[in-house]
Amino acid sequence: MRLVGSAGTLVVAMAVLLSAAPGAHAPTREAVTALPDGGLTSRVQDAASRGGERSADPGPAEPSPLTSSAAPQTAPAPADGDAEVPPAPAAPPAPPASPSPQPQPAAQPPAAPAAQPPAAPADAASALAAEIVTLTSAERTAAGLPTLAVSGCATEQAVARATLLVTQGRFEHDPLGPVLEACSAGTVGENLSLGYPTAQGAVAGWMASPGHRENILRPAYTQIGVGCASGARGWLCAQVFLG
Repeated sequence: MRLVGSAGTLVVAMAVLLSAAPGAHAPTREAVTALPDGGLTSRVQDAASRGGERSADPGPAEPSPLTSSAAPQTAPAPADGDAEVPPAPAAPPAPPASPSPQPQPAAQPPAAPAAQPPAAPADAASALAAEIVTLTSAERTAAGLPTLAVSGCATEQAVARATLLVTQGRFEHDPLGPVLEACSAGTVGENLSLGYPTAQGAVAGWMASPGHRENILRPAYTQIGVGCASGARGWLCAQVFLG
């Protein structure tokens, strides 16, 4: 750059040099003072030298911005020439905890088989009546007589009559006319037993009585029906014959 001996031109030249130097500051008051011509050249050279030296210096670091709220923390950038230290590896996640073993319910013992309920009175009564029919037919067979056929009508009449006697607390023969009419029979007969726990006992008791034995072995009878009912005095059984 060409230097001129004018004080005003010198000031402009210094301003250009200083503005070209990074980090240079505006000239102070002594930069605008008139200098004698003899020292102008040396002063300009000194100023240029100082400007060149300043350009080699890095400028002041800019301050980090601040905020009023908390910001995430980051690792500072490594300085020139320093090796960057890699971040420590994150600890592996802990394995999930094994579930605690649950207690197993105690084995239940096998349930005992339910006890069979006692036979219902109706079933026991039916079984008792059927056995009386069988034993009566056996007595007839032993006497050389034909067995008796089981009559549904005679059975219904025998059950109804035995039940009525137990309900009313009686032990006697009711009129046989209704049975004769209900079953359309030509002849009818009846035997009653009370207090015998088995069919064998009831039939044996009848066979030991002449009137009852006569009914069991009467040749005119062809059908039979037996009904039993349980009461306070035991089994009451009615034996109805049709001919």
